[in-house]
Amino acid sequence: MADAALIATGYQVFDAHRKEELGYGIYKGVITSLDMEQMIKHGKILNANGDEPKRITFLQCVGSRDEKSGNHYCSKICCVTAVKQAIEVRKQLPKCEASVFYMDLRMWGQGFEEMYRTAQEKYGVSFVRGRISEAAGTFDGRVQLKSEDTLMGLPLKMTTDLLVLMVGMEASCGTKVLGKSCDISGDYGFIRTVNPHLYDNETGRPGLFAAGTCKRPMSVSDSINDARSAANAIKDYLETLG
Repeated sequence: MADAALIATGYQVFDAHRKEELGYGIYKGVITSLDMEQMIKHGKILNANGDEPKRITFLQCVGSRDEKSGNHYCSKICCVTAVKQAIEVRKQLPKCEASVFYMDLRMWGQGFEEMYRTAQEKYGVSFVRGRISEAAGTFDGRVQLKSEDTLMGLPLKMTTDLLVLMVGMEASCGTKVLGKSCDISGDYGFIRTVNPHLYDNETGRPGLFAAGTCKRPMSVSDSINDARSAANAIKDYLETLG
């Protein structure tokens, strides 16, 4: 029997199959940000035909800030990840065009706003304010996109070799189960704490604490800092027990 327990069940990525209009799982040229991360890691960025792509398009907020998916919150890491991946694409494939479609960019964290400017000024990444409403396959294995440039107020149609869906963060299955069984389930299935500003590691149940992305979307650095905070909270609690 333990005096204290810590819930750190993490998150799961949004299932892009739920956005049928974007063609994930239907067209090979539609991938997720996790797929792109693996391509970048192994230095093999290839299109559906196994060739080096000439144009790659990144789409923000897939499964986040989205009425249709039911997730109204921001997943926090997607904007930074898209900019980082677009830069890496341009480094590995200097002749490849990289475009990012966004609602509005939220570059959380020190140095990330500068990275956004570097992506434009040094690596020539294009940023288009607009949502992609539909993706369809073409006879040559590419992906045709229908969108709107909301700054220009004009409809936009373009073809890309790869469409990268920046999938958001959701509460993991384990998080949802524990939240319900312990009666600490919060919004969207994440763990509910006493106060997100003052007592963010305490659940309101004696001896039960929470840390990391089981509470809400966080970056790696945020999760590490939150884990340290949780360790201190548990230490203080155990000291009160004598």
